[in-house]
Amino acid sequence: MLTDDRALTRIPCGHGPEFALPVAAGMKVYRGSIAAICQDGTLVQAAAAAPPSPIVGIAGIARHGQDNTGTSNVYGDQTGAGDVWCERGTWALPFDVAPTWAAYGKPVYAVDDETVSLTQTPEGGSAREQVGTFAGLDAQGTAWTYLA
Repeated sequence: MLTDDRALTRIPCGHGPEFALPVAAGMKVYRGSIAAICQDGTLVQAAAAAPPSPIVGIAGIARHGQDNTGTSNVYGDQTGAGDVWCERGTWALPFDVAPTWAAYGKPVYAVDDETVSLTQTPEGGSAREQVGTFAGLDAQGTAWTYLA
């Protein structure tokens, strides 16, 4: 799991609508993290252990961090339940196991808020939320995931 903000490389492309949603009470979302939407309309980190209500899908990549844990030493707009805009598009997300072109177009699932996988349900684990689809590999071998 992320412990700080990160910047990701992105390929611009068309995508669906984006919404700003509040971070759930007791939760923190980092800039560059994979953010999930809960049934109550709040955001949590993908694969959060104890979301306030069931996770219903992936919102996208958080544009900025927001700390709603009540223990933040960061003051201002990024503390509390403030809204976070989540972007969709094509992102260079790290995979748990490097994909090949044979996986092109296959679903990609959230392992946590920073890592993705082609495996929906790991052995002995529970089902993961779908993040998007595998978009391919660039000339340097970087894997790209399309979040629609």
